[in-house]
Amino acid sequence: MMELHILYHSFIGEERIMLTNYTERKKEVLVEYGRFEEEIESLERIIIKAGLPSPIAQFKTSLDDIRRKAKNIRDDRFRLMIVGEAKSGKSTFINAYLGVELMPMDEKQCTSSIVEIKYGTEFRLVATYADGKTYEVKDETDIRSFLKTNAALDENYRDIPVPTINHDLLVRYGKKSQSEYAIIPKSIMESFLSAPEIKDANIHNISNYNSKIRSYIENRKNNWRSIVVKIEIFFPFEDEALKGIEIIDSPGVAARGGVAEITASYIENADAIIFLKPMSGQALESSQFTEFMKNASVERNKNALFLVLTHAINHTPSGVKRLEDEAYKQFKQLPSKNIIVVDSKAELYAEMFSTVVDVQARIRELNASGDLDEFVKGIWFDAMGNKNAFINGLKQKSNFEKIDEALSVFGRKAHYIALSSLLDLISKVYTRIIGDLNSHIARFKEKAEDPSELAKKIGEIKQELEVINNKMYRGVDRIVSRYSSDDSDIKKNANRAAEDFKKQTEIINANDSNCFNELERQAIHKIDEFKNLQDLIQKAVVQECNATLIAITNEGEIPYTSLEPDFSEDTFKNIKDSTKSKANETHSYETGVTFKKTHTYSEYSRNKHFKIVKDNILTRLETIKNDLIINLVDFVVQISKQYMNKLRLNAESKKEELDAIFEAKLNAEQIKIVIDNLNVLTIDCNDCRRNADRIKGGIDKYVQQST
Repeated sequence: MMELHILYHSFIGEERIMLTNYTERKKEVLVEYGRFEEEIESLERIIIKAGLPSPIAQFKTSLDDIRRKAKNIRDDRFRLMIVGEAKSGKSTFINAYLGVELMPMDEKQCTSSIVEIKYGTEFRLVATYADGKTYEVKDETDIRSFLKTNAALDENYRDIPVPTINHDLLVRYGKKSQSEYAIIPKSIMESFLSAPEIKDANIHNISNYNSKIRSYIENRKNNWRSIVVKIEIFFPFEDEALKGIEIIDSPGVAARGGVAEITASYIENADAIIFLKPMSGQALESSQFTEFMKNASVERNKNALFLVLTHAINHTPSGVKRLEDEAYKQFKQLPSKNIIVVDSKAELYAEMFSTVVDVQARIRELNASGDLDEFVKGIWFDAMGNKNAFINGLKQKSNFEKIDEALSVFGRKAHYIALSSLLDLISKVYTRIIGDLNSHIARFKEKAEDPSELAKKIGEIKQELEVINNKMYRGVDRIVSRYSSDDSDIKKNANRAAEDFKKQTEIINANDSNCFNELERQAIHKIDEFKNLQDLIQKAVVQECNATLIAITNEGEIPYTSLEPDFSEDTFKNIKDSTKSKANETHSYETGVTFKKTHTYSEYSRNKHFKIVKDNILTRLETIKNDLIINLVDFVVQISKQYMNKLRLNAESKKEELDAIFEAKLNAEQIKIVIDNLNVLTIDCNDCRRNADRIKGGIDKYVQQST
């Protein structure tokens, strides 16, 4: 085992993820954000000084959203998910990428829980157990011991799918039993053992596979609470670029390319996904990566997926080229630049020897202890004793520079999109502020000219606001009715999708050996289609509310921006979460359950088996469809109420502002000062908005060109 050491990555003209051009843009955007905060502070000071209520409450949600986005941009967080097949060398790859030997790299090593690696001011580890308790370790020796014990699979059980057993059985049913013991129903156990993904995980074809699974469960069911479900490693990286990268090491994928529920949730939130695959002819022909790409979570994030072929050092240069070409042909779904051949050990050796003064002595030492890989000797011989040539040779073999180049291009684009999103929200808030300021200026001018006319005007506006409130109620009723009726788009689209799936299953040939895989693939795609349908309709409802409810307020003299509800991404998410129902549990069907039923028949019939599975899935999809309809109707009701409530609060705020202007005890000179201050603030906000839009335009153009 190589000793712990911090290693430096020096790529000429390039940093990981963040390049100079992006850094400059980021600074430019954060300067604009700083100006925005200054304008907000000036706005509040001037408005309150004029005797008006604080304006901040009216767009607090958007303000919180802007500040959250700005913090994320400032912190440069980039989540990199690492998944892979058995023996793909995930731990070695992670250590090589980070340049720090954190993860144990035993040949038989396999991650048993989610591991998050992130920057921290000190080297420490925080483990989270199944019962929610946490445990912190700070001593380096203790951290390494803990990782070897808890981040690795038990030697006796490394040939069974321990992470899946832990998550799907021990932890899940331990929590359900609400006791010290995980009580797993017999039917669930049998269903689990007969599930295709569990059967296919028996990659070593051991004869006592099922009995080993039962033995592991029996040994752990009484102490399920002590199962480590997540490990967080904090390390004081000195490479500035690494401080913004968070590495997620997953427990791996099933033999058929499936991922556990917890891994799927991490994938959905990852900025980039690296799938590691050992570089051998047999591995390239396996279906794990192809099946992995069909996973719903992966499909939604496919543009962020990279296939990294490992163990390149075991092949000749011509062999590497041949296998690389094979991968390009076999995995056409990915752009060729997203398929990269590397050797993690060569990278680790390059980094280690870069800190060694006497390379030859160190090689002899490692060779004598039996810790030196044979390929290192050949590269040292070719370098003829020259340290720089030796390290360059190792770097060339490792090919890690390609990883940095690929992630750098992808990372820049993802970060640019975040910059554009922040500027867009800032511009919208400026637009609203400007509308309010113009309204205030107009009212103060009326007060200065003729207070009695202002009083009359205020009375008219209050009546107008009452009319708007009444219209909003009627508008909400129309929207809810349109989406909940029998001929609504929700029901039409959901029924059409379900009927389409039924037709697709009819043309699957039950005599085809691949019929079950095809049925499952189509079921997953249809479930994903239901998810997309839900998202599309939810967005359509928001647009409908904008077109109907906000348009109502624009019919009178009250400016549109003054009554537009403060509705951000977080508001939308909160409403979605609050109306969540069974429709969100899109992975509720398990083929293993249906498989278990078919095993009870004494005489096997593929056609009968296929029909049972198909009917089961159709029934489950029908339930999902009905729950989806209920969920979306609930969403329509909730979001309509939210819009109406926000508009009502804005209208009440507008009433308060009008009353405050009328009641303000200001003479003509004081009113002039207020108007001048508001004019200056309006000009400043207009300038800031134009500048934000200009920068955003340049960023959007870059993103479009790099697509």
